[in-house]
Amino acid sequence: MKNLNFLTSSIRAALVVGVIGGFSATAFAQQDEVSEVEVEQLTEQGSTTETEAEQEIEVVEVTGSRIKANTLEGVTPVTVISADEMIKKGFATAFDALKDLTQNTGATQGAEAGASGGFTPNAQSVSLRGLGNNQVLVLVNGRRVSDYPAPYNGASNFVNLSSIPMAAIARIDILTSGASAIYGSDAVAGVMNIITKKDVEDTTFSAKIGTTTEGGGDEGRFQLVSGISGDDYSVTFAAEYQKQDPIFSADRDFMDSVDDGPAGRTYLDRGIVIVDEMASRGFYPDDEETEDVDESVSWYRDPTERLCQASGSGYEYTDRIINTDDDDDENDFNYGNYCGVDLSGTRTLRNERETTSLYVSSIYDLTDETSIYADVMYSQQDAFVQGGFHFVNAEIIDFVGDGTGNMAVLEEPIYQGDFEGAADYDWRTEQRLFAQHELGFKGSNIEDTGLQVNTGIKGIVFEEYDWELSFSRSESTSDKYSSLLKEEKVAELYLGEHNVHQVWLDQGLEHYDGTGTVDLYAPVTGEIRDELVGMQVTNADSYSNTVSALITGPLAELPAGDMYFALIAEWNKQGYDITLDDRTLNNDGMGWYQNTGTEGNGERERYALGLELQFPILENLSAQVAGRYDQYDDETTDIGGRFSPQVGLEYRPSDSLLVRGNWGKSFRAPDMHRVFATEGGYYSSGADLSTCEDQFYDDQKDDDGDWKDPDNIEKYEPTESPCRSESIKGNSSGSKTLEEEEGTNYGVGFVWDITNSLNLSLDWYNIEIEHLVLGESIQTILSNDFYCKPRQTEDEDGENYYPYEQNDRQDIVPGSKMCGDNASKIVRSDSESTIGLGSTIETVKTSHINAAKQTTEGLDAKVAYHFESELGDWYFNLAWTHTLDSTFQTDEESEEIHTRDLWWNSTARSTMNGSVTWAIEDLSVSFSGRRTGSIPINNPPAEFGDEDSYYYQKVDRLDPWYTFNLTSTYNWSDNVMVRGQVINIFNPKPPKDDTHYSWPYYNGGQYGGASIGRSVYAEMSYTF
Repeated sequence: MKNLNFLTSSIRAALVVGVIGGFSATAFAQQDEVSEVEVEQLTEQGSTTETEAEQEIEVVEVTGSRIKANTLEGVTPVTVISADEMIKKGFATAFDALKDLTQNTGATQGAEAGASGGFTPNAQSVSLRGLGNNQVLVLVNGRRVSDYPAPYNGASNFVNLSSIPMAAIARIDILTSGASAIYGSDAVAGVMNIITKKDVEDTTFSAKIGTTTEGGGDEGRFQLVSGISGDDYSVTFAAEYQKQDPIFSADRDFMDSVDDGPAGRTYLDRGIVIVDEMASRGFYPDDEETEDVDESVSWYRDPTERLCQASGSGYEYTDRIINTDDDDDENDFNYGNYCGVDLSGTRTLRNERETTSLYVSSIYDLTDETSIYADVMYSQQDAFVQGGFHFVNAEIIDFVGDGTGNMAVLEEPIYQGDFEGAADYDWRTEQRLFAQHELGFKGSNIEDTGLQVNTGIKGIVFEEYDWELSFSRSESTSDKYSSLLKEEKVAELYLGEHNVHQVWLDQGLEHYDGTGTVDLYAPVTGEIRDELVGMQVTNADSYSNTVSALITGPLAELPAGDMYFALIAEWNKQGYDITLDDRTLNNDGMGWYQNTGTEGNGERERYALGLELQFPILENLSAQVAGRYDQYDDETTDIGGRFSPQVGLEYRPSDSLLVRGNWGKSFRAPDMHRVFATEGGYYSSGADLSTCEDQFYDDQKDDDGDWKDPDNIEKYEPTESPCRSESIKGNSSGSKTLEEEEGTNYGVGFVWDITNSLNLSLDWYNIEIEHLVLGESIQTILSNDFYCKPRQTEDEDGENYYPYEQNDRQDIVPGSKMCGDNASKIVRSDSESTIGLGSTIETVKTSHINAAKQTTEGLDAKVAYHFESELGDWYFNLAWTHTLDSTFQTDEESEEIHTRDLWWNSTARSTMNGSVTWAIEDLSVSFSGRRTGSIPINNPPAEFGDEDSYYYQKVDRLDPWYTFNLTSTYNWSDNVMVRGQVINIFNPKPPKDDTHYSWPYYNGGQYGGASIGRSVYAEMSYTF
């Protein structure tokens, strides 16, 4: 295991010693009193007096336990974000608040990520501990929320945070530890429990407007929160309407041009281009005689400025020159001329979105000890995602018939006459991006709805036992309407017939014959547009039904105090369905051009029984023990039954100090779509290393098959392979043999009320996840195929002779069952390319497997301080999360790799947030900020990825990134409140990365929302 630095080891040791040392202390009674710091925290969140705050603590239900507690802190760390705190920090949605968590160290989906399209362009999610957005359980009032019906990245299920209306939220509890012993599946990295408003008696109407200072993104929001109550009933109602205008990269002068790229890209995107495929692959008569490139030959065929102008595209006649590292312009490579366009300014930074939400909560007292309740939350969200340009891109082999074709080189003697007549064929790639005024954007309209209903009955029996019987249903729908090109019309108008020339198809060259009726450079007419463009329809829905029964109260009287218990029985059924239109699934040339998809539908049930105990061991030492057994139906997965235990200890040497430790097992059932997805196609790049090896050695032989230089045979190195990546079709489907992902959580920490006004906490965490479900990649299967190849180096005339072995993967044994299974996933064509021009692979079958192991370890720290003065009250808060170590292991046979400092790990090692609030009479001002720690540069030199290099794990890193918000609130009267906000006051750009070549020229997952810039808001509310 990697050595940790002295500071890390010291902190860890101090925490462990603190707990162990505490266990030998003398006993004392359980703490019944509430610390003043806790009272102050509650009063700041809305309680008007200390007495009310103390009463609230006595009945509070803290996330992470079903036993009511008389203190806000317990065996596991819980962060509480009140609605008031969210407002003061400038958060407009639950997603904004959760994204700001220091524990949210992974990539987030929002702003640029969602606006770029993909599988879930209208969804928002966060990643606790960098473990992924599917490793955290999201609850509303302790009940599960249905998954977003469209899976993240086409595989993982998650909860869309943008569906929760801000008007309904009272607070959010975030448990930053595994909790499957309490809640079951998914609670691996933590639990986010959104608590809604109850018992509202006033009516408040608020209106908020805002915009960005750099243009675009105008927003408006209206909220109504009201309630009525009587002696035996209470009803709370909330309604919210929000609309935001889109923001485009053309609105931002630092990302609206290729000139903005820090890495110095100066050439335009290829708008219309014809690529000479023989030239691009180096097939020229003089290749074997000289290493110099013939400067008279260009990869791109010159369209002339006249054709660019005549196309009606508005594109610019230009060339593409790649500069070398030296200062000699003669060494620069000119690809040639083409019709270029700058796509930078056409990108979407934030979607256009309109949201309407309704929420009703009611409770009725049947008797003094029994109540019935019902909560309903509904949201409808309509969004428009402006995608990229429609395009045509395909390889064409045209029969010219006059001997002028560029494949003439294949008639040379080296090919032994196998390609006589090749000069009659011309091989090229034709590409055209259709401008917005020609075909419009490849955009999507998305209609999302969400509904959650919770109802039940609860009460008290035998004066001291709380019981509850509840039913909840949550459902989500997502309908997507996307503008795409019709496959058969693209072929008819631009490409011609598919795979006509058998001689080249035998070489693995899929192609069109170039007999389309419209020239690539011809203007696009209205008739062409109407023929080409159609509307793809995708319908998806999901649901989750839960019935639970809970009873909690005192169980026994022990010498040091009472033992309390909570017993829960639960049934859950969840399901989903993704339906695609007929074109999307068509494989006969009548589909959507270069677009495919995967359907899926299925249901699964589980039953669970859980027990939680809380009891004092000594006067000042108490324990919390929990266990839960979940039984899944065996027809869907190989989970079967799963028991999740959890143990926690609290040591309170004084009223002001809590030392805690916890351990637990967690699990996550496989994603529904990974289990039930039907077979669907997709395209991905991959290198056929096995075929490339054969071609590599064939190039070192003469026409008779003998080695040209038998004493100096160069070894094929797959890691340095010249093998060209190609677009390979993959077929993927779900797997009903998947098992659950298994997690183990450890935690040690303390909470110290240093004074009545100063509070400090520090927690160490360690999370391990085994049997992590991975989606197989095409490249992994092809790489395994290379190492599975039988080789022998003794008999040169024997079968499977190779001059060198390939022993880099000791875990792969040629001829093993694993190699046989891997080979069955690759479907090769009957013919075999003899010249290395085309692919011999028809398709690669991929699925999902339990294989990987992932761990993360780190520290969470918080400090809060309250200062009273004649000039008002001051509140200071600071939180910090630091990752000490993280590892990843692909499977049991492979090596465990420490990933925290590797060049490809773009997760920030540390994050920090803080706030300062000043309040005097009717005025309060809050200043808050966030620090995102350093991440690696985007494209480091090769030595940073070499394990034998000194620079391994010493990659150059970018500077931390800071953002700050300011909120000012003034209570004009007892009824009127006005508020002003500035979000991202100083509007810093993300750290400059000179190696980031592609738009948006920074890491959108870590610096999400940076393109939006500074926003200003004004809000007014009236309460009566």
